[in-house]
Amino acid sequence: LETISVPIYAARANLERIVAKLSGADTVAFADDTIKINTRYASSPLMGRVREYLVREVRDAGYEPELRSFVLQVDVPDLTGSTISSGGDTLWVADIEGAVYRGAGEIGVPGFERISVIPQIVFCLGRDARGRLLSGGRIPGSAGGSVYRSSDGGLSWGLVASGLQIYTIGTITLEDESFGMAGGSGGTIVYTADGGDTWVRRDPAAVGYDALNGSATNGPFRFWFAGESGSLYETRDLGASFTKRTLASGRLGAIDFHGESAGVVVGSQRAFYTRDAGESWTSVSVPAELNAVAMADSLRVVAAGGAGEVWISEDGGASWERFGAECGVTADVWSVGASGRDTFWLAGRDVVRRLVDDGGSRSCEAYAFADTVWSKNIVFRKEGEIDPSRRVVLCAHYDSYSGSTPLVCAPGADDNATGTAAVIECARVLRSERLERTVEFVLFDAEELGLKGSRTFAAALDPGAVYECALNIDMIGWEPNAEMTAVVSGRAGEPGDSAVAYALAAAIDSFELPLAAEYLEGERLSSDHMAFWENGVPAVLLIEGRRGELTPYYHSCSDGATTINYAFHEVCTKAALGAISSLAGLLPPEVPPPAALALRQNYPNPFNMGTIIRYELPDPARVEIAVFDAAGRRIAVVDEGPKEAGENVCRWDGRDASGRLVQSGVYFLRLRASSGEAVRKMVVVR
Repeated sequence: LETISVPIYAARANLERIVAKLSGADTVAFADDTIKINTRYASSPLMGRVREYLVREVRDAGYEPELRSFVLQVDVPDLTGSTISSGGDTLWVADIEGAVYRGAGEIGVPGFERISVIPQIVFCLGRDARGRLLSGGRIPGSAGGSVYRSSDGGLSWGLVASGLQIYTIGTITLEDESFGMAGGSGGTIVYTADGGDTWVRRDPAAVGYDALNGSATNGPFRFWFAGESGSLYETRDLGASFTKRTLASGRLGAIDFHGESAGVVVGSQRAFYTRDAGESWTSVSVPAELNAVAMADSLRVVAAGGAGEVWISEDGGASWERFGAECGVTADVWSVGASGRDTFWLAGRDVVRRLVDDGGSRSCEAYAFADTVWSKNIVFRKEGEIDPSRRVVLCAHYDSYSGSTPLVCAPGADDNATGTAAVIECARVLRSERLERTVEFVLFDAEELGLKGSRTFAAALDPGAVYECALNIDMIGWEPNAEMTAVVSGRAGEPGDSAVAYALAAAIDSFELPLAAEYLEGERLSSDHMAFWENGVPAVLLIEGRRGELTPYYHSCSDGATTINYAFHEVCTKAALGAISSLAGLLPPEVPPPAALALRQNYPNPFNMGTIIRYELPDPARVEIAVFDAAGRRIAVVDEGPKEAGENVCRWDGRDASGRLVQSGVYFLRLRASSGEAVRKMVVVR
């Protein structure tokens, strides 16, 4: 290191700015919007904005990044809810994990797009008279129910009702712009009288704690619920009291009305219809487990359920026939909606079906959902001037996670906005420097989902390049103590890992950084460096501590920018900058030819994987650079022949003239030219 002037001026202001923006402490302005990045969870719809921001930072640092796509996941959803616009031109469906899809125009299959994610286990969708969408379900990781509402066509959602005394919401019905009711498991009943802004809980004893599977309205303040016990419940006072009608011994799955008079209830092996506004119900046998029903008018009804069974009635539910095998789909159906008189939409498992019956012919189109979620690694390079095909990697992951609601709140300031900012800042500093070998900077996605981004990258390394090593930075922001300490993790008995760790230690010592970095040889801490191990590339992890010493806000909504020790963050970044500069072979600025012959100290030294030799000639000359062992025997000629005046560089790979790796020990490097000779001592460590 004595002849290398490593740039060591990482700017703390840049680090703080990037961490603040990536963790939602500061807003990020885009051409069409200004937002706060509250989560960087890999499957969040917000990740497109995150990458847009990072690409801008990389370009500002002086690079043109490459975005390399990979499949994050292929979801086979269970579509549990659907609702149709009043004009019949838009269909929304949601799966049980909260993903919302929209089909617009003529709702042509397969014209669905994923537009948002609700932080909820979804069991139903509804729409009010103002076109606002509502979603009922359960809070993830809890027995408590919840209701979310969207006022922008499903693009964003806000929580309007939740609580441990509200169990899973499985059905929602809106009467008009003001009044609506919802029900669910354990007799859960809530109502709204202000358009869904607030919801009030009713006593579940009013329905005998029966699980409520479906709901409907047939006039002002008249709401109906179909119960798991086979009972039908009617209320005319928003749930203050109920009239119970026991229709069957088996479950009731759904109910719908058209107008005030005509209604249909379906369930286990039976259907029931009324033509007198529910005063009386007539039972009809239907040999199917029916979960959903929709009335296009007072006569045409479609019901569907288990194993993809679809039944149609042309007389208001008095008689039924199987729709037929036009779709040939056996997936369960959880929701049915009518669009006009002739078209019905069915959703369930991973299939949406459109049934058309115009009185003369019947048809069915089916769209199987397999939601492929793509992600991207961000890759950019500082090309080496002497041996650009040899590369060292500096990397970090930019995704985040929280154990509670990662789609809503995962700021990830320490994990791993700090590492991401460090990589970008190192790249900015090195942009104006000269390097022997290429530094490849990589920002990985989906580290939190099993190192998916780094494993994709490391399994497909450029075959035209030699990847010498990787330095991975993950979580370098938590240091509550005055004495700054960090950890370097590598494999036991792997000289390549040890060489990278040595470069970090040498940078810390040579530039007198106030940082103690302990090398944990053999203690494997999981992060993206492991993907390089799996593909034969030496790599280490720079991290703030061992397990148990990490930030107490790890994987939580509290991992915010205010918890970061930016002095520690800056020192760790400088250590990484010094190490990667040395590993890539930082070149001095171009200077005029020297006045005398000079042989510089090889670097690295000691070394394992090979070493770089620099020498300077005052005039063009023929040279020989040879290696001698401790006994004075010449064992290898590294370079020879005519050379230009000025600086020259060559590399010794640690092999003798026969191509065998030399043993550990002390060796001597001799430069001989017409203007004189020089000798340097080298140390090989195996």
